[in-house]
Amino acid sequence: MPLDRWGSALAEALDQSPDLPAFMKDRERRFVWCSEPLARMAGFEMQQDLLGLRDEDVSPAHLAAQYRIHDERVLERGERMVGIVELVRSRDGRCDSYLSTKLPVRSQDGEIVGLVGVTHPVSSRNVPHSQGPPLAPAVALISREFNRRLSIADLARSVSMSPSHFNRTFKGHFGVTPHQYLRRVRLMAACDLLATTDLSMSAVASETGYYDQSHFANDFVREWDVAPSLYRKQYGAMGLAR
Repeated sequence: MPLDRWGSALAEALDQSPDLPAFMKDRERRFVWCSEPLARMAGFEMQQDLLGLRDEDVSPAHLAAQYRIHDERVLERGERMVGIVELVRSRDGRCDSYLSTKLPVRSQDGEIVGLVGVTHPVSSRNVPHSQGPPLAPAVALISREFNRRLSIADLARSVSMSPSHFNRTFKGHFGVTPHQYLRRVRLMAACDLLATTDLSMSAVASETGYYDQSHFANDFVREWDVAPSLYRKQYGAMGLAR
């Protein structure tokens, strides 16, 4: 998917934002352009070194699998994935939460030919208020304290809203309720623990804010269409090796 004049101009403009990881992928999920910050996140010094590669070529298998799920929802269904939380492995081995937006790119006849995306670390400093409603503190609170019981009142208080107004605003911006968003964050964290540790299932459930292992397993299957034990069997050795 070659960049046309508009895409090239946008890419040049994004390159002037030194701290914004951004990317473009074709229908096969191969990078056709990326900003310098995104290349550095992937472990490359030069942007062109990432071009033509997929997430599977540069990220731990269990993380790449989650990126693929989100990408395919954009590429196959035309969904606009706004404000999704994805885990990113840094060079020092830590796994940090990033807030990502992925949108479909269509040809003149409406066919989806690729996607564009931007991502940034989840924190009250890094989620610009100009990108939507002032929900950054609530998103940061979910990312930081997903392993404890968080109520709508707690989250609403963090952004100085009433619970009902916060609930409506959050769903209007992210397309899911705060509880659904919190569940997704917990399940992303569970994926990382299953792939990179030998914690028991009950411990993984507890570490990610679940007080009932059965509830955790049911949510995991509903979100990823695979049981936690099978997910660990598929990705565990790879996750520990990388």
